[in-house]
Amino acid sequence: MPAPNLKEIENGIYELEHEESSRSGYALLAALYTCRDYMLRDTQPEARIAAYSEMPAPAATPLDQYGDSDFLQAVAGKEQADAWAVMDELMDTLRVVNAKAYDSVMRKLIRL
Repeated sequence: MPAPNLKEIENGIYELEHEESSRSGYALLAALYTCRDYMLRDTQPEARIAAYSEMPAPAATPLDQYGDSDFLQAVAGKEQADAWAVMDELMDTLRVVNAKAYDSVMRKLIRL
């Protein structure tokens, strides 16, 4: 059996990210993320960041100040790519710890 290529791994990740949450699904998803990261280890950092998104990472520009919450104050003036990388980690954790909250955030983002 031939080794899976990057596209097959990406398809597997996409399917698991869009199906109902389960422990076995999380384990397989983690394994697929690890395989993809290993396959991309020699690529440019921008390619690795884009691999976690369906769209390529935008050019780095500082975030404006959008409000006065602790979060918005903390990200004011920071590079977008850096702030989004932190938020992506948070969303991965939220998916595992509180799937309902994760699903609610994702629904809100999709409706934007």
